[in-house]
Amino acid sequence: MAAALLSIPWLISAVGMERFGALTLIWALLGYLGVLDLGLGRSLVQVVADRIGHAGGSGGEAGQGATNTAGIAGPAIALMGAIGILTGGAVALGAGLLADRFQLETGTSPDEIRLSLLVAAAIVPIALISAGLRGVLEAHQRFRPISLVRMTVGVLNYLSPLFVLPFSQSLVPVIAAIAVGRFIGLVGYGVLAVRQMPDLLRPGRWGRPSLRGLFTMSAWMMLNNLVGPAMLYADRFILLSLVPAAMVAFYTTPFELLSRLMVIPGALSLALFPLASSLFRRDPPALGRILDAGGHLTLAVFLAMQAATIVGGETALELWLGPAFAANSASVLSILMLGVFFNATAYVPNTLIQSVGRVDVTARLQLAELPVYLGVLWLLAERYGAVGAAAAWSLRTAVDCGLLLVLLPRVAPGTGTVALTIGLRALLAGVAGLAGLLVGGPVGAAISLTGLLAVGLGVAGRLLRTRSWEKLAAPLRKNRAVPLPAALPAPRMNGQAIDGAAADRS
Repeated sequence: MAAALLSIPWLISAVGMERFGALTLIWALLGYLGVLDLGLGRSLVQVVADRIGHAGGSGGEAGQGATNTAGIAGPAIALMGAIGILTGGAVALGAGLLADRFQLETGTSPDEIRLSLLVAAAIVPIALISAGLRGVLEAHQRFRPISLVRMTVGVLNYLSPLFVLPFSQSLVPVIAAIAVGRFIGLVGYGVLAVRQMPDLLRPGRWGRPSLRGLFTMSAWMMLNNLVGPAMLYADRFILLSLVPAAMVAFYTTPFELLSRLMVIPGALSLALFPLASSLFRRDPPALGRILDAGGHLTLAVFLAMQAATIVGGETALELWLGPAFAANSASVLSILMLGVFFNATAYVPNTLIQSVGRVDVTARLQLAELPVYLGVLWLLAERYGAVGAAAAWSLRTAVDCGLLLVLLPRVAPGTGTVALTIGLRALLAGVAGLAGLLVGGPVGAAISLTGLLAVGLGVAGRLLRTRSWEKLAAPLRKNRAVPLPAALPAPRMNGQAIDGAAADRS
């Protein structure tokens, strides 16, 4: 986020609003194509982690167990690389057609967009192979080195283009600089994964293990990976077809900034996924306790984020990108923050549903949401432009969050009371934020802040009364999936309480 705050004003100033709008759309395209891995990335984490457990625990592997684990991971990563090459090739073949879709009025030629897309196509296999290597490290719970590499790649994604600006304002070297940063990340993941699993470099020792379990889970995960990002990035491309690329930047810039907040529930979910998976059959009530702690923590953080946006969002935009940009983006920022709040709240229930093996539930939910969302998005974006697109996205995340909280007790009994309470508190916070937007001005801000404060007091009271976050953090600090302490209280009757890639829980 710090790198984005520093670099985006320089990028806009150097390349112009049109080129920057095109750059954000190429970023979106890469974000979508980067998850076309047939669901293998997420599935690989679960399958390899299970093999590690049978081979002697999370601390390492030994003997035949190591070979068997590499026999799963190696072919999966090789297949992800092949998918990346095919997908990147498809982007390269369609670069000319995609370039013609950009509504550019001055300064940027279709050839420049086409060449930029050709360079971007080379990033796709790099991203997919990196995801497979990262899955190996996540299965071994190597979160610290993973974070260091991801931070490096994230910073280079925004700062590396600044190094080419003194020589050229074309998008082609800008995208090339981003590609170099992604390649550095691939090397980092590769070195770490091979150190952890040396047999990755010895295909002769992979053997012929059964990949049926991996592909069964990945089939449903693939649907999640296709539909979720489609809903996440559809707004940009629909806007592009309705307004000039320069206007798209007024929407995508606050969206890119707010999406960085998703690292908070994303990191929590990353740690909770193996924990919940290991406890589901041994201690089913633990899911309710995980939802209680994780859900309330997420609510507490994002209630504060929403309040901060109401108080200083427009001022921050003005200081960051200037009064003209703030005038066009302030309302978009406020509406998107509502959607981000519901999106964050959805992370923990989504994670718990997938941790019990019901990836099909989240996939079917997204398939049902997609056509409705696209229709609403087109209608609102056509009539209200960027504001309408922001409203459609936020409405979709609110509905998605509510449906996940309704479905969770059906697949994880014992979570109903907590899910209901979290849903009610999230709804009250959303109504308070919406009321403030409709009223507007200082009076609207006061209404929103009063409602958020009331909900926040209830959330804080629950956290302080149960201190559930401390009891949840104890096993997570040990960096392995162990049962929650017996002292962690079960959800009370008045308690409450769910990817990747962006920005969306999908």
